[in-house]
Amino acid sequence: MRFSYHSLAIVAALAGAGCEGSSATTDQAGESEADTTATTTTSGTGEITTSGETTTGETTTTGESSGGEAPTTTDPATTTGGEVDILEQLSAIDGMWVGELPTPIAGYRLFTMLYEQPADHDAEGGPIFNQRMTLLHRDVDAPMVIVTAGYNINTKSAALGEPATMVAANQLTVEHRFFDKSRPSMPDWADLDIRQAATDHHRIAAALQPLYSGRWLATGASKGGLAALYFRRFFPADVDGTIAYVAPYSHGEYDGRYEEFIATRGDEACRQALRDVQREVLIRRPAMLDRMAGQAATYALFGADAVLETAALDLPFAFWQYQTASLCASVPPPAASDEEVWAFLEKVSEPSSDADLLRVEPYYWQSATQLGGILVYEATVADLLLFPGFNTARSFIVPGPGKTPGPHDPAPAQDVADWLAAEGERLLLIYGENDPWTAGAFELGEAADSYLFHAPGGNHGARIADLADADREQAIAAVEAWAGTRARSDGWVRPAPIRETLRQFGW
Repeated sequence: MRFSYHSLAIVAALAGAGCEGSSATTDQAGESEADTTATTTTSGTGEITTSGETTTGETTTTGESSGGEAPTTTDPATTTGGEVDILEQLSAIDGMWVGELPTPIAGYRLFTMLYEQPADHDAEGGPIFNQRMTLLHRDVDAPMVIVTAGYNINTKSAALGEPATMVAANQLTVEHRFFDKSRPSMPDWADLDIRQAATDHHRIAAALQPLYSGRWLATGASKGGLAALYFRRFFPADVDGTIAYVAPYSHGEYDGRYEEFIATRGDEACRQALRDVQREVLIRRPAMLDRMAGQAATYALFGADAVLETAALDLPFAFWQYQTASLCASVPPPAASDEEVWAFLEKVSEPSSDADLLRVEPYYWQSATQLGGILVYEATVADLLLFPGFNTARSFIVPGPGKTPGPHDPAPAQDVADWLAAEGERLLLIYGENDPWTAGAFELGEAADSYLFHAPGGNHGARIADLADADREQAIAAVEAWAGTRARSDGWVRPAPIRETLRQFGW
């Protein structure tokens, strides 16, 4: 469950750092936080003043952030923006609230923003919500990279992702609708769909493109990569190129291709070792539950037993998603101690806490209703399961008002896949050779000026810098052409494979 369903977010920092990871152990940019953006107004000098209390859509916010710190300003004279400072220009956009935070990135300013969005873009005058964003501003004439995060984002800090670093671009990172605080106060979860999310990104681009009139690129990793492709399908003229990392297209709610794929990874000795340790986790259920009970996390939503089972079922998938074949030698044998078995489970497929599950609940909804997901094979541990058939996205939707999902509808995702293959252009798709999600790679078909590359030996952290030399050169040239500027190749490209970025974010 942790890896099969909601850990798609973990590589979002490849496209635009500042996105939250999908669990406590894969948090990319610090702890999940409350909204740090105070409602603000600006003066001509760029100074921020906070209101006492301002009603924004359905919610009421105060000028003090929930963390107790109001946004701060940096010297506006360090960047361009014309005679009127960029902070004031951003704040003048209808429906936009802006605050400024310090940033350690030379030549950039960091803005944390809210943008008012309809919950249903087809219902005029209906409920609204404030969509959270961060903007790393360099120059209004530089390219803009919009990062469709796919999940929640960190609004306290941000770091440049690979595309923006390559071409010295501005970077706008957008929290996906219904994640964290980008949600109506009384949501109708039927509004959480592919087209509604694409329209969010379209409205944001339309609001900012008058200020940033240079080339625009869209990017995202994993579920964020899907969001970037969906955005492109519905609004193809909004951006000049799309870079989607490790974005899987699932054939239905229960797609068996992923499990078939991992059955071909590594050698048979490694595959058997993973099957053996799966069984050991469940054979030693009392010892594993004792260790879960010793964690600060809680498992009350679905029960520790069910969470443990899903973590065990996901273990082989998780291994190939985030580890490499070099770890095969470290898989604990049946004679290993309880502590060794637990340490391996915690490293590779840690049981998800209530907080983890709630944070990514909107993904479960999307997976069950439109995105599709994994058919989890249970045969190797069927005799040890207390909850057979539980490990599905639909199981992790917590009942509540407006939260009864209908049957899975594969048509929207199929429409996107068909459009990309028939009419898509200027698309760059990056996959990892050993990443199970690569079994769901899109097909480019007749897409023009488009490329699909696999990082040799790569996992779900694959990026352009991991590609073979010839593929990397071709990918760089494409990004340069679409951005209308030369890539800073000498400064960012390092020989593949590369894992420094993964370690930097604690993955």
